Amino acid sequence: MRSFEESVYGHYLSFGDEAINSEELDKTDNPFSDEEEGRLSPVRERSVGDVEKELSQFRMWYKLDTNSIPPKYHLLPISTHHPDILSVDRKHQKLAKSAWMGTLQRLWKVLYYRGAEAIGKEQTSILLRTVLDWEVEEGIRSVGQAPPEERCHCYKRIIPDLYYNLKNKHAALYVDLLRGQTEIDPVLSIEHQQCVDRIHKKLRRTNIYERKVAWGRTGLDPKQNRSHNFYTERICSHVQRTVLSSINKFAKRREMHGTFEKMRREAIRAQIQEEIQRHKQHSLNLAKNFILRQAFLEDVEKALKQSSSRQILLSGPPGCGKTTVMAAIAQKAPKWISGTVTVLVAFIGFSGESRNIRLVVQNLCVQLAEIYCPHTQLSEGLPQLVNEFHSLLALVDSDRPAVVLLDGLDELSDEHGPHLSWILTALPENVYLILSATTNSTCTQILLSGQFTLLSIPPLSTDDISTALESKLNQDQRRLRPDQWKALVQACESCPCPLYLQTAYSESLHWTSYTSQSSLKLPATLQGLYLNMLSRMERDIGKQLVRRAAMLVSISRHGVTEEEILHLLSKDGKVLQEVSSAHSSPLVCKLPYILWARLKQELGLHLTEVRTDDTWVYRWTHAELRRVCLQRYFRNEESCMAVHADYADYYRDKSPNAHIFQATAWVLEETKGDEKIKSYRFNLRKLRGLPFHLVHSGQIIPFLVECIFNYEFLLHKAWGSSVLEIEEDLKKAVLPDKEVADVVVLSGALGLSRSVLLQDPCQLASQLMGRLGKMVMEDRPVAKGDPLKFRYLHALLDQCSHSCLPVLLPSATCLLPPGGPLSCVTALGGSQQSPTAVTCELDGSIRFWDLEQRRTTGHLDPAGAFVADSLHLGLNDTMLIIRMGQALQVREVESGRVVYSDSGSVDVPIVTTALNGQLLVLFYDGTPRVKVFDLAASCSLLHSINISLHSEPIHRNGSILLSSNSIKDYVLFAYRSGCEAGVFSAKEGTVLKVLFAQHAAASIQAVDMTEDYLLLFCRYPYRQDRQIIHIELFSAESFQYERSILGCGQDFISQVTVNHAGTHVVAFCSSQRTGVTGLITWNLETEDHKHITQFPGILNKGLCFDLHLCLGVCFGERYVRLWDLSTRITDQTLTYNVHKSRSDGTKELIAMGKQPRYAVCFSERPGTVFVWNLGRQRFRCRPVRAQHGLFSSTDVVLVHQLKLYILTNRSSASRTQAPPCFQTLLVFDLIKRSYVRRQTGLAIIPCPQHEYRLLENGATLLGLSETRDYLILWDLDSGSIKHRMDSRIFKDLPPPLTTETQLLLRWDIQPENQAAQIKQEDKTKLEREKHKAIDQYLISGDEQVVVCSYFSLVYQLDVFHLTSQEHLHTLEDKNSLLNLRTAALTHSGDHLVLTNYNQEDHCPGLTLWDLQSGKVDQELRDEAGVCCVALTDDARRVVFGATGSNKLKVWEPFTRNCKSICGYEGLTIEASSALYMTERGTKALLLSGNLSLWDVEQGHFLSTLSLDSTVSCVRPLSRSQVRVLLGLSHSPALVTVTYTSGSTRATHWGSRADDLFQESSSSEEEGTS
Repeated sequence: MRSFEESVYGHYLSFGDEAINSEELDKTDNPFSDEEEGRLSPVRERSVGDVEKELSQFRMWYKLDTNSIPPKYHLLPISTHHPDILSVDRKHQKLAKSAWMGTLQRLWKVLYYRGAEAIGKEQTSILLRTVLDWEVEEGIRSVGQAPPEERCHCYKRIIPDLYYNLKNKHAALYVDLLRGQTEIDPVLSIEHQQCVDRIHKKLRRTNIYERKVAWGRTGLDPKQNRSHNFYTERICSHVQRTVLSSINKFAKRREMHGTFEKMRREAIRAQIQEEIQRHKQHSLNLAKNFILRQAFLEDVEKALKQSSSRQILLSGPPGCGKTTVMAAIAQKAPKWISGTVTVLVAFIGFSGESRNIRLVVQNLCVQLAEIYCPHTQLSEGLPQLVNEFHSLLALVDSDRPAVVLLDGLDELSDEHGPHLSWILTALPENVYLILSATTNSTCTQILLSGQFTLLSIPPLSTDDISTALESKLNQDQRRLRPDQWKALVQACESCPCPLYLQTAYSESLHWTSYTSQSSLKLPATLQGLYLNMLSRMERDIGKQLVRRAAMLVSISRHGVTEEEILHLLSKDGKVLQEVSSAHSSPLVCKLPYILWARLKQELGLHLTEVRTDDTWVYRWTHAELRRVCLQRYFRNEESCMAVHADYADYYRDKSPNAHIFQATAWVLEETKGDEKIKSYRFNLRKLRGLPFHLVHSGQIIPFLVECIFNYEFLLHKAWGSSVLEIEEDLKKAVLPDKEVADVVVLSGALGLSRSVLLQDPCQLASQLMGRLGKMVMEDRPVAKGDPLKFRYLHALLDQCSHSCLPVLLPSATCLLPPGGPLSCVTALGGSQQSPTAVTCELDGSIRFWDLEQRRTTGHLDPAGAFVADSLHLGLNDTMLIIRMGQALQVREVESGRVVYSDSGSVDVPIVTTALNGQLLVLFYDGTPRVKVFDLAASCSLLHSINISLHSEPIHRNGSILLSSNSIKDYVLFAYRSGCEAGVFSAKEGTVLKVLFAQHAAASIQAVDMTEDYLLLFCRYPYRQDRQIIHIELFSAESFQYERSILGCGQDFISQVTVNHAGTHVVAFCSSQRTGVTGLITWNLETEDHKHITQFPGILNKGLCFDLHLCLGVCFGERYVRLWDLSTRITDQTLTYNVHKSRSDGTKELIAMGKQPRYAVCFSERPGTVFVWNLGRQRFRCRPVRAQHGLFSSTDVVLVHQLKLYILTNRSSASRTQAPPCFQTLLVFDLIKRSYVRRQTGLAIIPCPQHEYRLLENGATLLGLSETRDYLILWDLDSGSIKHRMDSRIFKDLPPPLTTETQLLLRWDIQPENQAAQIKQEDKTKLEREKHKAIDQYLISGDEQVVVCSYFSLVYQLDVFHLTSQEHLHTLEDKNSLLNLRTAALTHSGDHLVLTNYNQEDHCPGLTLWDLQSGKVDQELRDEAGVCCVALTDDARRVVFGATGSNKLKVWEPFTRNCKSICGYEGLTIEASSALYMTERGTKALLLSGNLSLWDVEQGHFLSTLSLDSTVSCVRPLSRSQVRVLLGLSHSPALVTVTYTSGSTRATHWGSRADDLFQESSSSEEEGTS
């Protein structure tokens, strides 16, 4: 018999046929009379009438179901005998409920008293167990091998004096009493004790907490009784600690070590592995029960072996069993193919992540890399992943073939559109691809355009249907009546697909042996069957509940969590009203969980729980049910948008009575020793769900404000998932009426910063500020009332400046702003006929690209160890010419066969083609040799000749310039830096014409040709030290000069290319110094010259097929960059001309100490000075003062208090005059913009500019003597020398010893030889001065102490005091080499730290000197390669870095502690790295390519600012705050970098009264950084 608990509570879940819970049972009056009580008593013997009465009661309410094996009794619905239980009339419903309660108690009593006789005491006890008892039993059940003590805790309350207070009216709340009496109910007391005993039996006493509490007047009342209040607080506190401890134990984060990038990579890899394992397990589960279509599997095996392309496509209608067939193939494939077969399987749509094509390809690449190329660093972007996917497939060999199975391709989401081109590429050998998709879908149509073998999944046969149904019945221990079996089989035959069969069978589970014939009808279609199922659940459970739940599951993003659906169901007023009406109770505010549990139970296999967004969600098992629900419940688009809006309100915490705080991330702080560790848990449901539902609900403006331009949201999404997902969201930010400029700019900025943010998403604030700061600051309304160009970027950058994370925030644009789009690629080539490109990768593999379709069209494996550095296509793109150093290969594109190979040349061949690619022309670097091959004749040699021009060229590496395009059989060639070029006829093997530049000063940099012109790119001198490009055009017919096109002084072209139409020249300007490449164009007809964009990196090769297809590859990059120039080629704001000023970088910057708001910068252009106001927002991107032509490159310029001290009028040296010196001092006041002083008659010895220092408020100049043997202090007021500071050890230095013995004769000392004697004395003096020449010196921050090192005296240093002008100490160590190349001095000059090398012990190290005593204070040994060092003002902490490492070391000399701090991945400390201490020695700034901030006190890395170009100079502003000035190599902009976090305060630069250049504006607020 079916358990009483299951039947009663099963009907309680129903709205229509309602049962009453135990609380209502207790409230109901006792329906038994004394006679009935006596008749049911176990001590009284029953009569035949009593037994018959009890049996009739059971026959009335229970029916025997013979469809169950063994047969079972089922409790009938309550409405069978009490139809008013469904009445809307509350009075009738109440009467029916009271009648049912009487019946229920009679049934319970009969089972309780008579059950032992019929089925035994134990079975009766199980039958009558309460829901609470079952829940406790389930809760303390062991899970796996873990005992229940790991997660179960029992709290037991004992009231010792309770039994003395049974007469108290409140006693019934704490103990079971007999009805109307003050005695304990013995039956319930026994049941209660048995329940307690079962708990004690299964749970150790360590997890059972007993607490005693005394009885009060009203029982337990914490509000009135202090002891009860103490008891309540104590037990609540203990429960809280116990729960938190258990949660922390099971939710403890996995310990990861290493850099942030490494930990993030490991976390992503772990997530990918979990996703892969879930797909594999899903495949095993499906294949386990696969018993149908064995013949079809044989067809698949046959097609797989016979198909030449090894590409199979399985198609069929929805529900035909494609997924199960694919799972079976995954298990069978290793038996079909010889070798150790690798099976890669992905069920698209199984989880949320598997719907994104980028993540699918990433999972496939990870599996391939683990097997065929371990330890490979994979990308995250889709184009790069597709490239890597094909590269990994090329590694598959015959011993380890690979089978890739992708199920349900038409379930892919639309983030990347119908991106299937990567599947259509021909497969390498030993790779098999099997796909499945729905018949007639768009995906199927695209796939059929490839070389796929199409196999249609056949419908189920009658035998398959019977076999499947019998198997399911046996598994569930059921049988059906003959008419029921016939009805089920006929229904399945009408729609012979597995999904229909499974759904129909699940509906037949509701058939009992007493089900009427009229209830056995099943619709003939799958859609009708689903509708029938939904109608039944609406009738049994509730229409509004089923409708709303189906809508929420159908419209969700890849599924809905249980918390989400309960909250959203509770929000629906119709659902709550239906619940209240069905249960005759007041309006409830929250849906009871048991109703959702009943709905899940009814849905059964149609609802699946899967892992998505790092949590568990419910989704429809099959997409067809989702389609049916959408058609049934969503009548129009507005209803669909309304549900999306409800989801969005849930994530935005805007739903009524919201009690759930939906943060984007939660922070967990843990203490490990003395260190506090923060770990983040990201709310991926909100980060991914909110944009999805806002867009689909039509709320684009809230989507922009709350997601796209919300810094915290962007930060956590980039951190928790990837910046690529943000870029996918940006594609959805489309307004119907206009383009949002903010979105375009933000998308461009993220594209430029993509590589940085993929490694370190915490740099989001610094990257956005660095790229968009200037653009946003200059966005001001022209007139009052005018709108801003950017509506949202202002708020976003303001949020960036208040980042909750520690970041280095630049004040203005220090990175390249957006304006262009955006294993390593070693070479790039292209076709002259079509938009086809070819690339070579680091492993030598060749890949061909269709640029129009953005997909690969084929690949070639490397032939030998050839890794190309040059690629060319010839003979109508059927031949590929590959060059690697001096070696050359010619291969067929189709077969990959090597047609020609030459590796014996000692010179590097320079390759081009002519005559439409038929002729291969080779010039050789270093020789005049030229070879011509005919590719159409198996690469036969036509000519091998020596050529020459009128002028004899200088042959050196890279001297030959060739045109990439060709007209007829012409090849235009020249020699770099020459002034003539030649037109070579490849067919005849002769030079037809020599072209001369228009001036002998020309220096040819590149050549090319179009249908109309021959182009010479010549560089000419222009305006002093500048140069300019001329493009000289010659006729392609007559070879006569026609005209010239001018460039500008900024053009330093490295490569040129001409589009196929011949209308535009595209040039790439790469700078090794700045690390930036510019893209510029010329229009050959209108002569417009434009600078289109800049991008970080040094270009390796660039091509331009058409203006919308310009591509290039940079050194060290793993992808090809693609630009669309057609949209910007007509933008007149990009036009440059010869008169436009050149943008120079910063050479030197000086912070003004007494005017901290200002800094002075010297441009790399001589004579140009900029003054910057660091505290005004309006002037963060432009200087407040710019002066040009103040001095020449031979002058020395110093700055003090916004005055320029210019040492000029340098005299030249001669034999009869004094040595060269500066004779004039000019003082220029930057505030007054005029010279305020001119002093002549000076004689200041020239030194490098960095060796001069202005002291004493600009009155004294510190420099070196002519022979660098002492320091000089010049008085600038008088022009005389104030003092010479020399070491005492040099005053009595003996003359140098000589090994020669000279014989002095009498005539040697005669007067005529006095000149020789003077010459000898001068020589002796020079020898002595040579030994004490100063190498360099350091001066303390307070300008009081100077330390000097020497070229020859490498064992000593000298210390001088500037105020007293005395020599203080000589620091000497006979065993160590002492110099100041890597050294640091405290601000007061009390301590000096420097590197040294002990020659006796051969041990490098660091030494801390006490300059007050002149002795070594502390020493740190065995520290090799130290290249940068800094120390605190009190010398208690020294920070240093070693060459080649990515760590900083912190040395505390006085406590003798030394620790290492691991930096970010990619950091390599070099000799040019600079290190500074800040915030009173608690933090350190390191400039080593990028600028990074370190917490040296806590011992961890904080933040980094990745830069696109080189920093030319850096200057810390404060020792107490993190503020640093950066001067850039490619821009005159001055960038202030500050440190900001949630706890830092803004930096104040003073008041507006401190402005000195009249820059104040009443409309501008004071700026802070």
